[in-house]
Amino acid sequence: MFHYVVPDEDRAITRQGLGWGLLYGRQVSDHVWWETSGDAYALETGIDGAADYYQGAVTTGLSYAFGDRTSFTPFVVGAIGVIYDDVVPDDDDSYNLHANVGVGAVTGPMFDNGLKLRAEARYMYDDFDGVSTDASANQGGFNDWRFSLGFEVPLGYTKVVEKEKIVYQTKEVEKVVAAADSDGDGIPDGRDQCPNTLAGAQVDGKGCLLKNQTISFNNIGFELNSAKITASSRPTLDRMADSLKSQTDFNVEIAGHTDSTGSAEYNEGLSDRRAQSVRQYLIDQGVAADRLTAKGYGELEPVASNDTASGRAMNRRVELRVKQ
Repeated sequence: MFHYVVPDEDRAITRQGLGWGLLYGRQVSDHVWWETSGDAYALETGIDGAADYYQGAVTTGLSYAFGDRTSFTPFVVGAIGVIYDDVVPDDDDSYNLHANVGVGAVTGPMFDNGLKLRAEARYMYDDFDGVSTDASANQGGFNDWRFSLGFEVPLGYTKVVEKEKIVYQTKEVEKVVAAADSDGDGIPDGRDQCPNTLAGAQVDGKGCLLKNQTISFNNIGFELNSAKITASSRPTLDRMADSLKSQTDFNVEIAGHTDSTGSAEYNEGLSDRRAQSVRQYLIDQGVAADRLTAKGYGELEPVASNDTASGRAMNRRVELRVKQ
């Protein structure tokens, strides 16, 4: 971040100040972020012997984003920490309480690496007692304004691009037409007592789901760092709801899984929120709530190596665990 500082009039500085900063943040919840920053400022009078201020500050605090940061997102922010005021004379150099509050906004990703533009304005308090050689110096701290512009780089950002693959297959025309099998479970509709069976599931001779099996879905997607289900995933979830409503003699656990990107604690929480989102979606579609449980396993149960992009994609999945 590059800073432009408008100093408190009590500092007796006619020039505006310049500075720069480096900020690190982590997501705490869907809208709350923890941020810690280090900043440096130069407030100069341009007069020999006058009291210039060379400052270094470290602060930590929270920001609340009014959106998911996948597009233009405004936010509010507040932080507290310590600031070192290097002044003239040197005897007045000191560490002081430093706090700030403000507003800002980030753009959506501008490139494939997720780079965003960030701008903000903050009110800043510096609990500096003043310069001892100046009888009129402020003895109750200073109130400055800071305007900043910079770049925000999401660490571990992955751009997901969904592509539809169309496969054309030719077959010889046979004189005998096979019996219709609408749900594709291998049991003709005339003998299928459980229509709308999920694709890839194991069924008995009546076309009903067998108990104690796990059905994995890699095509249920969520927005980045969020439990919000993407629109392209709804047809799969609608088919799942129809299947559960057509056969009601079992319960299911909805298991959420992630790859190893990020901390294990964050991944477990994210996978649990996503599993809960799928459960709520199925309930909204008419599936009995007492048949459904949801749990996030984070990165604990990989089905492929997390060292490759394809392996990580396989590990990001939702499972339907059919129970008695």
